[in-house]
Amino acid sequence: MTATLTLTSVTLPSAPVGAPNPLPAVAAMPQAPYEASTVGLPDAIAENIRYGQVTSILPYLLQDQYTRERTDAPMRLAVLENDLMRAEFALDLGGRLVRLLDKATGRDLVYRNEVFQPANLGLRNAWFSGGVEWNIGMRGHWPLTCAPLYAAAITAPDGEPVLRMWEYERVRGLIVQMDATLDSTVAALHVHVRVRNPHADETGMYWWTNIAVAQTDGSRVFAPATHAYQTQYDGTLAQVDVASPDVSRPAEAQAAADWFYALDDSQTPWIAALEPDGSGLGHVSSPRLAGRKLFVWGDTTGGRHWQHWLGGATGSYFEIQGGLATTQYEHLRMPGRATWEWTETFLPLQVAGVSSADWPSAVEAVGAEIGRAADATDASRLEAVADLEPGEVLNVGSPWGALEATLAERYGAAFESLPGVRFDPSAGDDAAYWRDLLHSDSRFADGADRADGADRADADADGADASADGADRAGDADVATPPASYVAGARWERLLAEAPASWLTHYHRAVMAHARGDLTGATAHYEASLRSHRSAWALRGLGLVEMASGDPDAGVAHLSDALTLAADLAPIALELGDALLAAGRAEEASRLVASLPAELRERGRFRVLAVRSALASGDRAEAGRMLEDEFDVPDIREGELSMSELWRQAFPDRPVPARYDFSMT
Repeated sequence: MTATLTLTSVTLPSAPVGAPNPLPAVAAMPQAPYEASTVGLPDAIAENIRYGQVTSILPYLLQDQYTRERTDAPMRLAVLENDLMRAEFALDLGGRLVRLLDKATGRDLVYRNEVFQPANLGLRNAWFSGGVEWNIGMRGHWPLTCAPLYAAAITAPDGEPVLRMWEYERVRGLIVQMDATLDSTVAALHVHVRVRNPHADETGMYWWTNIAVAQTDGSRVFAPATHAYQTQYDGTLAQVDVASPDVSRPAEAQAAADWFYALDDSQTPWIAALEPDGSGLGHVSSPRLAGRKLFVWGDTTGGRHWQHWLGGATGSYFEIQGGLATTQYEHLRMPGRATWEWTETFLPLQVAGVSSADWPSAVEAVGAEIGRAADATDASRLEAVADLEPGEVLNVGSPWGALEATLAERYGAAFESLPGVRFDPSAGDDAAYWRDLLHSDSRFADGADRADGADRADADADGADASADGADRAGDADVATPPASYVAGARWERLLAEAPASWLTHYHRAVMAHARGDLTGATAHYEASLRSHRSAWALRGLGLVEMASGDPDAGVAHLSDALTLAADLAPIALELGDALLAAGRAEEASRLVASLPAELRERGRFRVLAVRSALASGDRAEAGRMLEDEFDVPDIREGELSMSELWRQAFPDRPVPARYDFSMT
C-alpha cells in the first residue's frame, strides 16, 4: 500500500493559547528552575555550557493569555498513513508529532494527550505535553512550540509522499527543515532534519527531540551507556552509574530528574522505552544526533500535579530524548553558512526477556533488536527529496525568513537559504510595519549612507523630534494600539536608525536596547519616544528600566501612567502591582487590585497579588482567607513554588494543600 498524506482534524477539550501578550519581553528570559554546575565535568561539556547563553526571548512575544477552561476545539493535523503506521502532525503547534500508531498492535507508540492544555514550561510561556516535540536554537522548549510551521506535500521519485515542515527561528537566525515519511516495507517513521545558518556569523546551536511515552508501573528505558550525567531540581549535574542503582524504571523515580547518557561515540545513537511484555518504541538516529536522555516527573506531589495539569485523565508519562550535545545545558558553535543534518527513525519494538534482566544483558538485547529493525528500514527517499522545492502548500508559517533575507540583501550581507524551503513575505498581518519599512523607496537618503554610523534618531534622542503640530513622521501608526511585533539584531537597529525619527522608531530602539541590558540607551530612546508622543508602551518600558536601575518610586509613577493610558491591559496592571510591592507600598497594591474589574480580580495572578499584598501589609488572616478559597494560577512557571511559599507564610503550622504544591524535589 502506497502511503497517503492528508489533512484532517481531531477535536479535543482545549484551552486556547490566545493572543500573544502585546508587551515585549524585555526582562531576562525565563530559565529552567535549576542551573547546571560545571564542576567536575569534562572540559568540552563545561565549555559548551558556558557558550551561547541567551538572555532575551525578544523578538518573540510571550504566550501567557491562556486559562484552564477547556472546551471542545479542533486540532489541525497532517496525517501520513500506510497499512503499517499512522503519524499525525499538528501543523499549527510547532509540527508536533501528536500520534504514532503501530497498526499491527493497535498501540500508540508515543503519549497521545487527550486534552490540549497550555502551561508555563516554554520559552514563550505556553507549552503542552504529549507526542514528539522538535526543539531548536536554545535551551528550553523552543519559541514555536505553540505556533504554526510552513508545511508542504512532496512526492518522492518512488511515488511515496513526504511531509515537509520548515520555519525561521528568529533568536538564533536559523532555518529548520524537517521531512517526514513512512517506510514502505516495515513499520517505521523517518524524519530528516536540516538546520541551516544562512548568515556569515557563527551562532549557537541546540537541538533536542523530546519524545513523550505513556508511563506504566513496568515501563523501562534503555540506552547504550553505563553512566549518565544526572540532574535534579537542586542545581547539581553529576556522573552516575545507571545500573547501580538502576535508574531505568521511570515509575520508581522518587523525584523529577534528567539522565543524560554518556554514549560511546563509536556506536549508533539510540534509546528505547519498553513495557514488561517487551513491546515499545525505539528511537535511532545518524551519528550527528549524538545525545540521549531520560526525563521523569518523579513520585512527588508536584510531579503528579504537573502531569495532571498537562494531561488531565490521560495519565502519566516520561520522556526519552535525542540531542546534538551530551546535555541540554550545552550550545554548540555553528559556523556561518553551515548546514547540519541528520535522520531520526521511530520504530515499534518487541524484545522478549528484558523487563527483569540486568542492565548489561538487557541493553545488549535491546540494542541488537534496534540494530536489526533499523537495518531493515530504508530512509534514502528523504535524501532524494531534500533539495526539492515545496510542492502543494499545506500550511503557512511566518514571514520572518523572507524579511530577514530582504534585510540582509539591503545591507549587502549574506543570507543563504535552503533550496527546499520558501518563505512568504506577505504572511502575517503583525509584520506589516516592518514590510513597509524594508520596502521604503527612499532608502532614508538623509541617513542611509552615513559611514560614521551617526543618525538623526540618535540626535533626536536629546531633543524633540516631532513636527510643531506633534504629527508622527513615521506615518499614521496609532499610538493607542500596542505594536503588533518586534525585531532584534544590529541590521534591524540600523534600519530604524536610518528611518525618519518618530515615537515608534525610538520606541522600538528602546525595546532592543532594554532587552540586551543597555538601560542607558533604553532610557534615552523611551524618553525620546515620549517627547514625540505619549504612549503607554514607552511609559511601561521606562518604568521597568527605572525599577531595574534602583528607582522604584519613579518606576511606579511611570507604570501608573502607562496603566492610565491602557486601563484594559492586564499585564501592565500586574507589573504595576509587582512594582508597588517592590517599592514597599503594599497597601497601594491592595487598593490597585480592589480597583480592577471583577474579571481581572478573579484571575490567578491577580489573586496571588492580593495575597502577597495582604501578607506584606501584615494581614496574615486576610491572606489566609484568600488562600483557603483555593484557586489556580494557570501560568505558574515550572519550578515556581510561589503558592506553597505563600501558604507557609499564612499558615506556618499547616501542610501545603496538594493544589498549591508544585515541588518536584
